[in-house]
Amino acid sequence: MTQTTSAAKPKRNPAPYILGVAVLALVIYYVVVMFSGVLQSTTAVKVRGANTPTSDSYITLRVSTQDVDLTNRVIKANVQPIPHGEYVGKKAGEVSESLRIEVNSGGITTSVVTFPGESIVDPTSLSLALDRGDSDYPFDHPFANFSLSVQNDETGEAVPFKLEVSNSARPWILTAVLGSSSVEGDRTLHPVTIEGSRDALTVTLVLFYVLVILLTTLMAVVIIGSAILRRKLEFSNVIWLSATLLSFPALRSAMPGAPPIGTALDFLVLFPCLCLIAGMLVWTGGYLLWHESAVLRRRHLAEEQAAAE
Repeated sequence: MTQTTSAAKPKRNPAPYILGVAVLALVIYYVVVMFSGVLQSTTAVKVRGANTPTSDSYITLRVSTQDVDLTNRVIKANVQPIPHGEYVGKKAGEVSESLRIEVNSGGITTSVVTFPGESIVDPTSLSLALDRGDSDYPFDHPFANFSLSVQNDETGEAVPFKLEVSNSARPWILTAVLGSSSVEGDRTLHPVTIEGSRDALTVTLVLFYVLVILLTTLMAVVIIGSAILRRKLEFSNVIWLSATLLSFPALRSAMPGAPPIGTALDFLVLFPCLCLIAGMLVWTGGYLLWHESAVLRRRHLAEEQAAAE
């Protein structure tokens, strides 16, 4: 009597497919990074609007942003005039005529910079008021509306200028718009709008942290719920819930460019998840405390008698 043995069908090794998917994901990631503008090779910000002087004698007004402070709602920047044509002094870095630069931000004159004639031109710091805060983090778009006025400090005549904006406030992406000039009294005001947005890498990292918080909360609900139904709650569940409750604020603080507590992200994601974890922690801890302390609440201890037969 012969016994036939059927050969086991070989299983296909999934490792090459997993490796291929990982390589493809990395390629897609690097392509997105290259073409998304995250790796900025220049700090220059394109200024839209009428920004071309009509004569060869003008002032290049270079505004370099240093920081976007959403807590105090200001943009910290440096301004430096660069003379051209007749405004160039005899020595390098000098301006031939006296200049008066006024910056009106938030409805008031916030900065007045004067440069005497035949003096060295140095960068001067200024603060621009932000018209929008950080409530929509990480999709916030703060912007600053202000007006520039460049005049001859001796004659009061308007000095033609060209606006240049550079961005050193990473990871913000800035855009600038120069509007049409208007005359108010003896001043010629040029409205400027600088608007910022967070780069794609910052938004992606914040969304990843949000996903981690949501998944951890759902895992806690499932694990604690199943343990309650099976009546297998243990002290390790209390420790895990405590660690999770403490880790969420740490994750919130670790988000890139995280503003103070109180944004829409906190009310929509962080606070509900903290309340769920805290509620399960209190209920689980109370249940285990009541259940395990039952022997301490008895008036008489029941002694076990072993039958020796």
